[in-house]
Parts: sequence; C-alpha cells; structure tokens
Amino acid sequence: MSVDRILLVSLDNLGDMVFASALAPPLHERFPRAKLDVWCKEYTADVAKLVPHVSEVIASDPFWDRAPGRGKGSWRPFLRALRLVRSRRYDVAVLAAAPWRTASAVAATGIPVRIGLRRRKNRIFLTEARVPVLSELSRLLVPLGAPHESLRYRLDASLLTAHRERLARIIEQPYAALHPFASKENRCVPMPVWREVARRLGERGLTVLWVGSREELGALRATGNEHSWRFMDRDSDGTLADTAAALSAATIFVGHDSGPLHVAGAFGVPVVGIFAPGEPLRTFPQGVGPSRMLARPSPSGVTADDILREVDAL
Repeated sequence: MSVDRILLVSLDNLGDMVFASALAPPLHERFPRAKLDVWCKEYTADVAKLVPHVSEVIASDPFWDRAPGRGKGSWRPFLRALRLVRSRRYDVAVLAAAPWRTASAVAATGIPVRIGLRRRKNRIFLTEARVPVLSELSRLLVPLGAPHESLRYRLDASLLTAHRERLARIIEQPYAALHPFASKENRCVPMPVWREVARRLGERGLTVLWVGSREELGALRATGNEHSWRFMDRDSDGTLADTAAALSAATIFVGHDSGPLHVAGAFGVPVVGIFAPGEPLRTFPQGVGPSRMLARPSPSGVTADDILREVDAL
C-alpha cells in the first residue's frame, strides 16, 4: 500500500487522545515517509501536539458532543475543519474510537481507507472495521501491515521545556501529583482520604501538587489546606500544555481513572490509578512508565493505607 498522508482521528476526551497516541509510533515505523496528522477536540490539542511523529493537529469540537467544561461544538467551525481535512487528501484515516458520527464525518472527507472499531451503526462508514476490545486496539494497524505488538501510549516531554522550566521555579521537587476527581462524583474516593494521603506523602518529603479544574480545586481549598500544598490552577498559565508539563515532571502520580492519569503515564511517570469502579479491564494504565491499579466496586471503604500501599509497591 502506498501511503503518503495519514490522519489519526480522536474526537473524544483527553484520556482517549492519550490512548490513541499508542498508534503513532507503529504507524511511523510502517510508513516512515508519510505525514501523520491528528484530528481531535480543541481542548486536547495541546496534548495531541506531544504525540511522537505528529506533524500537524487539526482541532475542532464536534457539534454532537461536549468537552469537559464546555458546551457542544458548533456546526461552522466543525465544517471548516472537515473541509480542511478533505483538502489534505489523506490516504488513510485511523479512527481510535467508535462513535458513528465520527465515522460518518471521516467518510464525508472522502478519505479512501478508513479503519476503525466495529459498531452496529458505524461499520457502513468504514472500509476496515475491528472488534472494539482494548486489547485489540492494535488490530487497527493490521490492515496497514504496521507493527502492533505490545502497544504503549507515549508523549514527548521535550516539547514542553519552557513550561517545565517555569514550573520548576515554582513547585519544589520532588513532588507527587494528586488528582482526586473523576467525571462522576460517585466514583471518587472521599476527600478526607485524599487529604490523609497528601499529608502522609508530605511527611515522606514530597511536595503535593493537586491537579484539577479551578472549580474542583477551589472546593478542595474551601475545606482547608496545608501551607506547603501546591494547586495547579494557581501555578499554571491556564493551558493544558502547562498541566501536561507539571505531570511530566512529577515523581509519582496518584489519581482516579481519567485523562491526567493517562497523560502522566504517557510521560513515563510512575502512576497509581484508582478505579472505583471505573473500567479497569479496559482503561488500566498502559503508558511507558510503571503503574499500579487499585480497583474496587465502589469508593466507599478505600482508605489512605490502601492507596499508599500501591504507592509503596512502585
């Protein structure tokens, strides 16, 4: 197959974008001269730019979906992005997730080879479809003859040097990045447990950096905080790139199953993922760094000792 231009499509949220990054190195290995671009949501673009071998990022929020902290995308910007994709005349599109609307949008760009995960509604828009099991994500590469064994997602921290240098002057090393939040509150270990984890990590000589949105971290501060704790919304320049830089320099990351967990793991940072319950069999940490996972049917009963036991195991 002659391939000059490849489009990796991930019009989903941050964690999905990180998982999609695992496809870039084998695609580059199989087609070293091909230009590899990414089509993603606007808020994930800063992370998409860190994916190895990516030349350009096309960012647009799909009109049928919401990004965290944003409303649904609008028609006009999305259609502009679709026309841009169409004008690039990509040879191959690899769709890292299964929504049929994404598949139909990619089909509308006229890309001749469209490889994605099989769903009842989306298969008519794909030229190659694969069963949607995480362990079989690599099968998206099979039709292209690209290497697909033992995929791991990874991001390139060298592109964040300026952000890392600025943060190094603010956040004392070594530090632990804690992300006690999730998309649904009923999946979150109670905050008193996280505060105890933070206190005990501080006793071990680690600075604690809390990661989350301004609203989440504001609510945490309202319950009281240690004077040595750092908060990403106060130390950051407000960009996702700055948050990514902070995660890349952490000594360890501990947090719920969400985007920041996978971003940290993609930089090779040791991570402890809390799944309560989440989907541990599908979205367990699969980055290039070491990891541990604490999976429970609910967050009730998870203690600071439980979490720190996994930290020690790293």
